[in-house]
Amino acid sequence: MRFRLFAAFALALALAAPAAPANAQTVYRKDVPAGVATPTNGTFSIRFPVTFSDVELKAADPPAPAAIVRMLTGLNIDNVRFSATETPMLGLEPRPMEDFMAAMKQRPGATVSDVHREGKDGAEILSFALADASGGYFFHVVRADKTQYMQVIQFPETARTQATAVRDDFFNSFKITKP
Repeated sequence: MRFRLFAAFALALALAAPAAPANAQTVYRKDVPAGVATPTNGTFSIRFPVTFSDVELKAADPPAPAAIVRMLTGLNIDNVRFSATETPMLGLEPRPMEDFMAAMKQRPGATVSDVHREGKDGAEILSFALADASGGYFFHVVRADKTQYMQVIQFPETARTQATAVRDDFFNSFKITKP
């Protein structure tokens, strides 16, 4: 579990700033039933289709708000993982979202597909699918008000049909809720 949480932390920071090692992990809630969820101290809500945990990760360097990731994450019986993160980008000049997609494409055997980019209600949105030797991923990245939000569905290839069936509902249920 710790490795998966660190991986999600690294993914969230990859778009916002140079990666930093995790220093502290706080688990606020575990085994929360599926339903509409907001992370502790977070500014978004999303309808989680599985039981989930509410976690906050902080980086050692730099000790700034941009080094915080608020995350909801859960795994179903078929090993489909759902994650939703929030990373404040205060004081940082974020990298282009396409840089993250390009970096993911460099993984051995990786292919990117279904790339969609749009602007909506003052937010930048990038969605794409990735397949590699470990399975598949659906990414939905939103930037608004100096905050980056990322929703990810990670799945083994055997569960691709199941992940595809819930992708739009999961991503479309995301809402920024302002503090």
